Amino acid sequence: MKTIPRLLALLSIAVCAASAHAELAPVSFLLGQQQFKAGDGIVIDQVFASSPRLKPGVQVQVRGHYRLASSAKARIGLFVTQHAPAGSDRPARTPIGPAQMTPIDAADGSFELTCEITADGEPHVSFYPIRGGESFGGVYFSAAPAKS
Repeated sequence: MKTIPRLLALLSIAVCAASAHAELAPVSFLLGQQQFKAGDGIVIDQVFASSPRLKPGVQVQVRGHYRLASSAKARIGLFVTQHAPAGSDRPARTPIGPAQMTPIDAADGSFELTCEITADGEPHVSFYPIRGGESFGGVYFSAAPAKS
């Protein structure tokens, strides 16, 4: 009898995940600053979001591919660089969601990363050391201005 409640719970999670995914629509985007170590690279192929404007409260999903040659292992993550609040030298830290960062091995690969934008800032996909620390390469992006 424990099987039925477990199946119902899994089904409800799947329905929630599917409906959250269904709310995302393609967003035209522009690439910004990029910087990588020799042999590394990240290419953003698609951006999906719950709004055409990448602002706080919007769910964003980025799909693309990468080449990691400068390290045997790393993590790739989707983040928004926030500007420090007035009177502070550091922006507030936000929790990292489970779909926001993933470990990768040296080679070519693809990624799909998702996060919720929690503050104004500049979205980017970047490489990070496997044991934590500062980014060692990445690409910034923004939503393309709406055509009139």
